[in-house]
Amino acid sequence: MSGTDREDKLCPHPREHDLPGGDLAVSSHWVWGVRGATTVAAEDKPLYRLLMDILADVHVPDLMPARLATACEDLVAVRDAVENVDRGSADVGGVGWGMGYCYTVRDAIEEYRDREPITLVAVGCSGSKHGDDGTMPACERYKGSYWSGKRSYYETVGDDGRIISAEHAVLHPETPIEYYERTPDDLRGIPIDSNQRLPSGDSVSTLLDRWALDVYEGLAAWLSDVVSGIDPRDVDLEVLLGRDYRDPLEVRGVFDALQIPGDLSVSYPYQEIEQAQGGMIQQIDWMGDAVEAATTGLVADGGRCNGRAVHTGTE
Repeated sequence: MSGTDREDKLCPHPREHDLPGGDLAVSSHWVWGVRGATTVAAEDKPLYRLLMDILADVHVPDLMPARLATACEDLVAVRDAVENVDRGSADVGGVGWGMGYCYTVRDAIEEYRDREPITLVAVGCSGSKHGDDGTMPACERYKGSYWSGKRSYYETVGDDGRIISAEHAVLHPETPIEYYERTPDDLRGIPIDSNQRLPSGDSVSTLLDRWALDVYEGLAAWLSDVVSGIDPRDVDLEVLLGRDYRDPLEVRGVFDALQIPGDLSVSYPYQEIEQAQGGMIQQIDWMGDAVEAATTGLVADGGRCNGRAVHTGTE
């Protein structure tokens, strides 16, 4: 037997049999019969197939991908489960897997997940608005060079974008809205009755608190939509807000409380990027440079602009 043949026999090669209802019977066979068997429910089959692809050339038992898929919700949960080694093994799905197998699976998943995170951009709304009657998409309602810079930034640099508004909390750019005038200061100090809690754990007692909670829930729902599924991506969330919007949200724990299955990085370019320091004009210039760099693909510093990754739209 060649070395290649021996290595292939150490990789998972279970036998599979389709069951009524879409379930899958998976068994590990040896020369004298069946060594073990399990059933992968229909809803777990996508994760099972993904694990079989990732572990195709990895030395693990035949049934390990199937049992991991039935015990975990997604790929990140599988990684976390096999990392939870105690006294030389990890108990996943009622089976104790040896430390060597667990770390082999973890390493294979980490190699597969070694990719660029999704970039999400949340921008502040604009004080300048078109005063037309009726509704129009939020991205069209706002106007001015400051807004144009924000819109170009989230459309070009980000993979997806949302608008943080004092009136509407978190807006999809295409959501139709009417004309309004409201800032976070308009909500400050106005008491309300509520039994809700802020992400920080404090009580919701003012309209400003309620707005912060609404923003948190809107951002959390957005993140959940983006990373849902069996293969959740890591996320870089860029928050382009002035201090009048960022501070009341940050002090109430809005950004610290955001969570996803993978890694989440939250940054504040207006306050953290040197070029953007000083106010609106500097921020417009910085956004314009970042958009130009992303558009042309001529990005210095190893594919980064001012120390941050930018998306060029090309591979």
